[in-house]
Amino acid sequence: MPLPRKLQRAIDALLNSPGATRPSVRRDVLERTRFGAGQPPENLRQLVDKIAEQPWTVSDDDFACLRAAGYSEDDIYEVTLAAALGAGLQRFDAGLRALEEAG
Repeated sequence: MPLPRKLQRAIDALLNSPGATRPSVRRDVLERTRFGAGQPPENLRQLVDKIAEQPWTVSDDDFACLRAAGYSEDDIYEVTLAAALGAGLQRFDAGLRALEEAG
C-alpha cells in the first residue's frame, strides 16, 4: 500500500535535501530502522539501533559519544530524525499488515 502523499513528500525531503549528513547516510539509517537493511557508519549504529528497538534507552551519553566522534549537532539531529522516521514507518507498516490480516 502506498504511503499518504504528504508523508512520502516528508520522507523524500529528508532523504534527498542537502544537509549536514550525506543523503546516503540518512537513507541507510532509515532503511536500517524500517527494513533492517541499511548499513550506516559503524559509529552511528548503536544509536540507530536503540532508536529502532528501545528508544526509551537513548540518553545524553549516546549523543555525547557521537559528538566526541566528531559529529555535529546537525549531523546528530538528521541521523536521529531519519532513525525515528524509519522506526515509525516500520510500526506503521506493521499496523497496516495487521489491519489487512484482520479484515
